[in-house]
Amino acid sequence: EGNVAVGFNGIRNYSGPVFESGFSFNVPVQEVYDAFEDGDERRDVAILDIEAWAAANPEVSYVEGFEHTGYYNRKYIARQGDLNTGDANLTNPNNYRAIRFADVLLMAAEANNRGGINEARAQQYLNRVRNRAGLPSITPSGSDLTTAIYNERRLELVGEGHRFFDLVRTDRAAQAIDGFTTGKHEIFPIPSIEIELAGNRWEQNPGY
Repeated sequence: EGNVAVGFNGIRNYSGPVFESGFSFNVPVQEVYDAFEDGDERRDVAILDIEAWAAANPEVSYVEGFEHTGYYNRKYIARQGDLNTGDANLTNPNNYRAIRFADVLLMAAEANNRGGINEARAQQYLNRVRNRAGLPSITPSGSDLTTAIYNERRLELVGEGHRFFDLVRTDRAAQAIDGFTTGKHEIFPIPSIEIELAGNRWEQNPGY
């Protein structure tokens, strides 16, 4: 079995070049698409604007999925020819990106900045990621540098599953996620059946 998430991210009932069909879940929203700076080469690599794609390829057809935004996570859409046999939605070879060098650079930038270790080095690491994306270097300092690093992580790692955990560990989740309650939604509830099977000796997680 391969990466089943690829099937969830695909374009529903898609017919056309390059991509395979999928279920149209986990779609990017307009706000994150607009967050990319002009000239940022990562935007169109990471996010597929399906309406622009269909306009450029008249043979394309698709069905709008649930909570359609017009955008798809291009990093995890199945490509034609990914597999010779089997169900492309269940056995896709496009693996999760558990960690990438850009992630390491941004972790180092954050550590140097927030730890008060070396602000110039934090800027250097941040700009290595920006420059690779076709963007100019910037030199923010203090809390502005922290904000710039957070923003760069959001854009560089968009669609790769880091955003929620970044928001939680930096205490920004309640401001960014509708309905999020600090001290509760960092973790899931323990299923009631599991508590019962344990003889009701387990204490439910806080807030549930």
